[in-house]
Amino acid sequence: MGEVLQTKINNGISSKQIQEGLPQGSSLSCTLFLIFINDHPDVQAEKALYADDLVTWHTNKHPGISARLLNEDLDRLQNYCDKWKLKINSSKTVFSVFTKSHIAAKKNIRLSLRGTNLKNEEIPIYLGVKLDRQLTLKEFIQDLRGRANKRLQLVKRLASTSWGADKNTLRQLYIGYVRSLMEYNVALQSISSGTNKDKLDRIQSQAVHFISGGMRFTQTAACEIHTNIEPLRLQRDEAVMNMVERYKRSDKSHPNRQLIDTWKPTGRLKQKSVMDIATYLQEKHHLPNNRENL
Repeated sequence: MGEVLQTKINNGISSKQIQEGLPQGSSLSCTLFLIFINDHPDVQAEKALYADDLVTWHTNKHPGISARLLNEDLDRLQNYCDKWKLKINSSKTVFSVFTKSHIAAKKNIRLSLRGTNLKNEEIPIYLGVKLDRQLTLKEFIQDLRGRANKRLQLVKRLASTSWGADKNTLRQLYIGYVRSLMEYNVALQSISSGTNKDKLDRIQSQAVHFISGGMRFTQTAACEIHTNIEPLRLQRDEAVMNMVERYKRSDKSHPNRQLIDTWKPTGRLKQKSVMDIATYLQEKHHLPNNRENL
């Protein structure tokens, strides 16, 4: 392909052409990887892939059945990887049980890879999101709150400097350094309880009061208007609607479009799903049902 990868040691530079692989950051890397694994084996469980992070899951009221099927799928994936010289990182391969039932959570589940038992991770992290057993997102939001609070304290300290004390500078620092962190996976945050979401809202309340110079008894909404900073609640609603509308306008063969088309409200769980929230918002704002494809 004409690519040259050079290594510099002291004043010497190599000039050998690449015999295999691609330079780091090459735009072809992801495409070639997807082509390479396009013939991956079918599994009995559901699966999702982001870059080279694969997650597979099975839903059943009997944990033992799910464990058996997942072990069979792990054997298939391991055989496929052995055939094509792919290496699974065993230290990063874990499993978790998500359930509302305390009895099911105590079941002794064993999943293995190459004869080695996988670790049962109570709070796994997938794509930066901490997932607790009941999928309340409590741990995820608590983590965001802690990190955002530390950043906000740093912004407050900068306000004591001669160059960082004006309102516009503080606003830009908050939006780019603190608010951007709290907006991570903002659509998913919407399914968490109001108590959890309030933890992030309080961080913003501190920030807008601090930036605007408002008194403690000044309403947060007034400070948000004064600083022209959108409430996190509206940001969550907007993110949910944008995500769902994008998939509703996708081709009917798209997996997420199929998931939305076949979705039905359960009504038996107190915790709302993203689709429950999107349906409520659509009715609340009288959004039209006729859509054009993307």
